[in-house]
Amino acid sequence: MRSDPCAHLHVHSEYSLLDGACKIEDLAARAAQFGQPALGLTDHGVMNGAVELYNACRKHGVKPIIGCEVYFVDDHAAPAQDRTERNHLTLLASDDEGYRNLVKLSSAGFLQGLQRGKPNVDLGLMERHAQGVIALTGCLASRFCQRLLEEREQDARAHAQELQEVFGRENVYFELQKNGLAAQEKCNEGIVRIARELGGSLVGTGDVHYLRREDYDHHTALLCVQTKSTLAAPKLTFESNQFYLRDCEEMASAFAEWPEALASTLEIAERCSVQHELGKQLIPNFQTPDGSSERDYLRARVKEGLRLRYGDPAPAAAAQRMEMELEVIDRMGFNAYFLIVWDFVKFAKENGIAVGPGRGSAAGSIVAYCLAITDVDPLRYGLLFERFLNPERVSMPDIDIDFSVRGRERVLRYVIEKYGRDCVAQIVTFGKMFPRAATRDAARVLGLDYAIGDRLAKLIPDPIMGRAPSFEDCLKGGEPLRQACDEDPTARQIIDVARGLEGIVRNSSIHAAGVVIADRPLTDIVPLQLADAGTNESGERSFRTVTQFSMQPIEQIGMLKMDLLGLRNLDVIEDALDIIERSTGERPDMTTLPLDDARTYQMLSRGDSTGVFQFESEGMREALKKVRPDEFNDLIALGALYRPGAMDQIPVYAKGKHDPNTISYSDERLRPILAPSKGVILYQEQAMQIAKELAGFSSAKADDLRKAIGKKKRAAMAALKPEFIAGCRASGTREDVIEMLWQTNERSADYSFNKSHAACYALISYRTAWLKANYPAEYMAALISSVMSTKDKVPFFVARCEEMGIEILPPDVNTSDHAFAVEAAASGERSPDAPGAAGNIRFGLDAVKGVGHQAVEAIKQARAERKFTSLWDFCERVDARAVNKKAIEALIKCGAFGSTGASRKGMLAVLEQAQGAGQKAQQDALIGQGSIFDLEPAGDAADGERAREGDEHGLAVAGAAGGGGISRPVHPPVPPEEFDQAQLLAAEKEAIGLFVSAHPLKPLRETLRARVDCPLSALPARRDKECVTVGGIIVEAKRIRTRNGDPMMFATLDDLSGAVEVLVFGGALAEHEAALAVDEVVLVKGRVDHKEAGKTCLVAQTVERFAPSAEEIARARAQARAQSQAAIALARPLHLRVDAGRIGDGAIEELKAAIEDCPGSAEVLLDVHTSAGTRTLRFGAAYRVQHTATLRAELEHALAPFVSAAAG
Repeated sequence: MRSDPCAHLHVHSEYSLLDGACKIEDLAARAAQFGQPALGLTDHGVMNGAVELYNACRKHGVKPIIGCEVYFVDDHAAPAQDRTERNHLTLLASDDEGYRNLVKLSSAGFLQGLQRGKPNVDLGLMERHAQGVIALTGCLASRFCQRLLEEREQDARAHAQELQEVFGRENVYFELQKNGLAAQEKCNEGIVRIARELGGSLVGTGDVHYLRREDYDHHTALLCVQTKSTLAAPKLTFESNQFYLRDCEEMASAFAEWPEALASTLEIAERCSVQHELGKQLIPNFQTPDGSSERDYLRARVKEGLRLRYGDPAPAAAAQRMEMELEVIDRMGFNAYFLIVWDFVKFAKENGIAVGPGRGSAAGSIVAYCLAITDVDPLRYGLLFERFLNPERVSMPDIDIDFSVRGRERVLRYVIEKYGRDCVAQIVTFGKMFPRAATRDAARVLGLDYAIGDRLAKLIPDPIMGRAPSFEDCLKGGEPLRQACDEDPTARQIIDVARGLEGIVRNSSIHAAGVVIADRPLTDIVPLQLADAGTNESGERSFRTVTQFSMQPIEQIGMLKMDLLGLRNLDVIEDALDIIERSTGERPDMTTLPLDDARTYQMLSRGDSTGVFQFESEGMREALKKVRPDEFNDLIALGALYRPGAMDQIPVYAKGKHDPNTISYSDERLRPILAPSKGVILYQEQAMQIAKELAGFSSAKADDLRKAIGKKKRAAMAALKPEFIAGCRASGTREDVIEMLWQTNERSADYSFNKSHAACYALISYRTAWLKANYPAEYMAALISSVMSTKDKVPFFVARCEEMGIEILPPDVNTSDHAFAVEAAASGERSPDAPGAAGNIRFGLDAVKGVGHQAVEAIKQARAERKFTSLWDFCERVDARAVNKKAIEALIKCGAFGSTGASRKGMLAVLEQAQGAGQKAQQDALIGQGSIFDLEPAGDAADGERAREGDEHGLAVAGAAGGGGISRPVHPPVPPEEFDQAQLLAAEKEAIGLFVSAHPLKPLRETLRARVDCPLSALPARRDKECVTVGGIIVEAKRIRTRNGDPMMFATLDDLSGAVEVLVFGGALAEHEAALAVDEVVLVKGRVDHKEAGKTCLVAQTVERFAPSAEEIARARAQARAQSQAAIALARPLHLRVDAGRIGDGAIEELKAAIEDCPGSAEVLLDVHTSAGTRTLRFGAAYRVQHTATLRAELEHALAPFVSAAAG
């Protein structure tokens, strides 16, 4: 017997994070299946799913009822520690005003009442926003039910009366639930009693948290994910399995005692009617500075840009394209949109913030090009406006802009200040539990070892084109995951739990780029929330205002959405330009670079693309070698070709490029369309052009076809196929060509690419390649600086520099800056192969472990007066509050005091004394207790500023007294003993994560290379699970035990090309542990394992010590010893021995002129021989040199008449 219909009004979706296990689409479909006329949505504190509910319910013929289960407190603005109670309260919007009030309430809960991660509201807030809102007294966690459970019925009644006063008696319903809980049954009696006393209506709800009864276990697992507990010992569970979406018969049976409660669900459903206006445009106005209309002002700016871009007069094609686009933009109502984007891009450029050349389909607009929003000429590269704006389909334009990471925040602040803080917000995004993450979570809640879940998760294929495979795909016959489940009961159990978690929202965060701008306070349109933005500069947790609607709902309600992205490569370009300007006095203009630089294309054709945007991977380097690009179109094509589905066309493109006779066109009309891509249908724009040229499609219809192809909309493609075929036939196209073209359309969904985007990003690639080819040291310094915070990238790029012939100099307290910087090479001459300075790269102090930004600032401030001459000098002059003992120790270990000439071992031995003396000197200075030594001029014997014999030449007698015989305190000498090479290198590795002065593997590199399958840098390009042999030196090794007690080891292997983590499990570890020691050079045979987030590791099968011949070992040790000794020697002062009788003012001037051409950090000392003995003179800090063997030889030759000898 069919029961009367009812409606579920208290329902939680996945947006009740890690509590609700229902997807909104499934809820709406299920309600429609049950014949339920309406469906409510009441997530905890949020309205994230409101638009999604509206769409899903309309699709299934169910009325949407938008609500929110708010967190109710006595005072939402009170500090967290003053709050004693927080309860639930169910609110529903009965009309549009009620919806707007719920939006304001939910927003205020976050913006004014967020505490302990929960948004709170109180009676005062609800009273201000009560119009159009229906309140249900709530679940067991409500204030009303809690008072009943506490047997405080009078207080429960008083609370209900407060709600009736706020919302009106007719708008407050007394909520009954039948969920199998004893506490609920106890409450229900009191609820009915008070409702009748107060003349209120009853309503029955299900407090739905999962879709079906059988989903109870999956919901329990979800709660364990939330509480970080296990199914065996859960911290939170629902004690009954009745919190699912029940059908009307089940609800009628449950509420048989109070049939009026179910009738109330229909009454409320009838009362509730909220209409979302989807598809409208909410673009704010743009205030023009001259008072003209938006249309006229935009037209004036574009015409001005047309003249700058194309000259005056502009070519007819450009002028016609401009007029066409402006007419479409005006007709579609987007004048203000373009002006808003133009304005903040203009702000960025005027304030030195790097802006990318464009992104996405906007590069197809000549208007965007003339406004300098983009830098790629759409006419020159055949980019289509219709790919960006479809003139026949009114939809919001989408202009995405790349800014430097450093500058993006300033642009965002500018937008907020210009349009108002209450009118601008970022956009929320949701992370979901896709199969890999769900598998790991499932193993965790089952209490299994992480390694078990991780191994199972790795059987799930990588996402393709950004789409993660489903469990359904992964469990098909023959798939590795299916085999594992068939063979292993534990795997089956994990996947069973994981399937219940699949696709559910796990967390919310801030979208990487999305920003909305409104013409009114956002809370008039969309609910807001606060999202965790990490820690701020003060180390405190910070939050950002974001919309509760994610990107797609924001677009659907017509809000102006901008994507302001931060692109690290733009920071690298700007940093490189800064370094170039400091090194050469020139600053190349990236916007006017010629795109035909032979040096750039030659470099790329060699596959030398490390550090070049988009072209860094091993596979892309191979593609570059095959294609051998020599024009910009090749770079555009490569960006589109090197993608899943398109890679098999790389040989076809390369063959067509190098032998045009191999290119054939099945229809001559295809020639102009496909010629730029060597006959390959590669771009979405080409599919549109073919549809227009051969099938007679309009531009708008061609774009419809492009969208159907790109989004794999089979129904839309099927609808367009007859028209495409008929149009081709009408134009005289052969049947076989028509069939081929349509099959290409269907296949191209997997690989065809947006040419506008490809062109923009190819331009960034070209700019980075041009910098690397023409200013290699400057570019690599900027590139390494950009990855200082990463463990693996710095050694990798340092190794690449050495391959390029660029020397990496160790950190130096006297010359290093925060970041890596270029220092002139000894010759000071530029290479004929590149205009950049002939330079080496000096290590940045920010890259030294334990030395923070503040410490580096203190070091720079102290040395601005004069350079440091010793460790003691450093400790006395650098603010001890900013640079602690740990930081100084790291600086010593990495060789940063090399220019003082002292040994590292010796400095570490006296560090405690030096630091103590330095702290005392600084404390004395602070309290005014200076010593007699403070009365003499600042500095010591090494300070060329002091007046003493020979001072007119910047010379001083080393160790001489000054100031009328007053001598400064004599510090104990630094012991001269030094660590051996192995200890020196180990200390360097500890302090900066790599070897700089020498590398123990260098002498063995060629020998080792002959014994391996590939360098470590090439591992990411190898197939997953492929077995390879690699070699290198073990720089880290950590032995652990898994949760099951099994031993395993994590080792880091370095081969100069890069580093990789090696995992060694039980059997392999037991057999090969002796070889797995730090500093051992080994060969490892193992299985490539591509982890998530692009990380690659190697699972070892065998590990053996690398055993070169005795001759090779001896040669390697000698070379390493020589490198180490040379590195130490070159950090010490340069001694010159002269005869007093042969040296005069002229000779000194010649000597000074010679060393000025080779600036550096090593002191120059003159041992002057006289009849009375030898005196040592020290050149001032302004005359320090880059100490090299070449310099010594040049000085001996050039100054032979009066320099008797030059010694290191």
